[in-house]
Amino acid sequence: MRKGLTVGAVFASVVLAGCSGGGATPGPPSDAPTEAPAPPSSSRTAPAKSLQVADACGVLTPEQQQALGANQPPEARESNGMPGCSFVSGDSGTQSGWNAFVAVNTKQTLQQFVQSKPGTQPITVAGYPAAKAEVSGRNCSVVVDVSDQGSVMAYGLSRDQGVNGCDVMQKVAEAVVQNLPNA
Repeated sequence: MRKGLTVGAVFASVVLAGCSGGGATPGPPSDAPTEAPAPPSSSRTAPAKSLQVADACGVLTPEQQQALGANQPPEARESNGMPGCSFVSGDSGTQSGWNAFVAVNTKQTLQQFVQSKPGTQPITVAGYPAAKAEVSGRNCSVVVDVSDQGSVMAYGLSRDQGVNGCDVMQKVAEAVVQNLPNA
């Protein structure tokens, strides 16, 4: 009998301890809305850049265009529904020069680009995390993490077999990033 009372007293103290106000904070009610998972975070340490661009072709100054070798007038256009600008070095139809489409992309971050393109390689552009996706030695996309709301994208090709397209797109993207104001 004594043993039964002791076990009963221990059981009662455990139950009472479990019902006490101390201890863990209660969780949210079951009907509370749950938060969506956060997107992968950026490793960017440089200041975020503004994605507001009034002139798609104004992302490169005439001096930068000349220094990069762009010798054709820039052309504002869309690619896959994204407004941007084409810059061209060399004459069309020749085996020298390059074509680049540049956009300040408000629909895709660097993290989303990397998730959508297997085989990307991490790089750094103008002090910002970036990635390149090389289709061949001549075709390449470079995307730069300049904001939590988007990215800078330069993609195109080198018509010269001796010139790596990623090297060209990286230089173009670097010049664009330098021109964007801080957010």
